[in-house]
Amino acid sequence: MSVDLAVRRRIEDALHFRVPDRTPIWEMLENQAVYAHFAPGVPFPRCAAIACRELGIDATYGCYPAVTDESASEGCVRAAQTVWVTKPYFASLEDLRSYNPPPIQEREYEERMLREHAETQELYGSRTMFLPQNGGWGFLPAYDAQTFSVIAEALVEDTPALERYWDISVERAVITNSITARHHLSPVIQCCEDVAYKTGLMVSPSLLRDHFFPRFAKVIAPLKAAGIKAIWHSDGNIMPLLDDAVASGFDGINPIDPSAGSDLGAIRRQYPRLILVGNVGVDHVLRFGTPEAVRRDVRRCLEEAGPTGHLLQCGDGQVMPDCPLENVLAYFDEAHAPRPGGGESL
Repeated sequence: MSVDLAVRRRIEDALHFRVPDRTPIWEMLENQAVYAHFAPGVPFPRCAAIACRELGIDATYGCYPAVTDESASEGCVRAAQTVWVTKPYFASLEDLRSYNPPPIQEREYEERMLREHAETQELYGSRTMFLPQNGGWGFLPAYDAQTFSVIAEALVEDTPALERYWDISVERAVITNSITARHHLSPVIQCCEDVAYKTGLMVSPSLLRDHFFPRFAKVIAPLKAAGIKAIWHSDGNIMPLLDDAVASGFDGINPIDPSAGSDLGAIRRQYPRLILVGNVGVDHVLRFGTPEAVRRDVRRCLEEAGPTGHLLQCGDGQVMPDCPLENVLAYFDEAHAPRPGGGESL
């Protein structure tokens, strides 16, 4: 399935700092009210694809099913996106030391990637471009407390074991991004690696500068060589790391959560050529505000980010299940509202 030329051009214009006809919307949905409104009775994932089309979402990295009853399997409990781990990724330092995953069978892996990409784009149709989020590498392998404890212990007792894990993960991520680059599956890839809470970093800046960013530069190198934009996704307050992100080769950041202290206007002034994805307020606007407050916040984002180099998205990176339908509709309606625009490249 080919993507509509107007949609593709809108996205690529924003990515390359040409003024698009309007700011593209790059969004993920996980909201039963939205699915029921646009596609009543239609099962997931078809209902999500219909909702994306009806809302005028230009790009998505996939949607999640609405929250259902919890199900337990494979060492975890799942409720839609939320996962409670019952079996840690690393239960002990010895687990980390003995980490030895089977090698990737590259031909089969490539065939599967290409098949899944084509199937996903077919699902979302010509009006919504599928932009993958598989460009990360696993700096933090899991978000369970036991694994965090093992990593902390390794930083003190056996840093080489942790570096070995990271290097294996980098090798595997380079394969993924090399396949993406070879087939030019997307004009932009989101590289997911969370390193921060809303209040600050999960680990020290020196650890990130010594280990995280140098390895990430290797991971995104195939994308950069192919002219594919690399967007670093991290929740939380990553403002102290923006210089490091730019220096390592990232073209942009996401989701720029305002509730974590991310000031979109200040970032744009300091980094005029950084692609900005996100910043529509979720915690105090989409969840609890009025539709008019949502509209004001969308207008704020568009004004602060400027006419290009910006793709609109929630500060959570997705429309969460508890966002009221009327607010979600106001968000997308305002995003599509006519505004003065057009012009030469900046």
